[in-house]
Amino acid sequence: MSGAPVRSVPTLVSLLICDQVIDDRLTNKKSAIGLFNAILVPRFPATIQQLVVMASITEIQGEAGIELRLIRDTDNSVLFRAEERVRAPSPLATVDMVFALRGVGIPVAGNYAIELLSASALLGRRRFQVIQQGQRPVQGERPDSPPDASDN
Repeated sequence: MSGAPVRSVPTLVSLLICDQVIDDRLTNKKSAIGLFNAILVPRFPATIQQLVVMASITEIQGEAGIELRLIRDTDNSVLFRAEERVRAPSPLATVDMVFALRGVGIPVAGNYAIELLSASALLGRRRFQVIQQGQRPVQGERPDSPPDASDN
């Protein structure tokens, strides 16, 4: 048996995809604005000008490395990756992380996902669709108001 302490992976409390997050510096409250599950684009390939991800994480033992990935669901190809280190005053604290993805290229219509990992362990994922305007969403999903997408 090794004498090294065993570190547990953090627990993901929530994972939101939205247009923007407003951070009130006086109260330290965050507001997620424009939550969505689908993005409409005029044509493919497309560029999503801004997509914001807010993750709330708890059970962090001191400091943890967090990786955010945007993947295409059909083949798990990674379209975007960001890594950050996060520190918590205690394992009972909940830490909010905000990732602003800008200029992300989306090659084709379909299902995509935001994944959050720590120490290579998947903490959770949030799926969303990217749909060409005029096309029908999968399984009756109603696309919400699209974030700012341009047509390359």
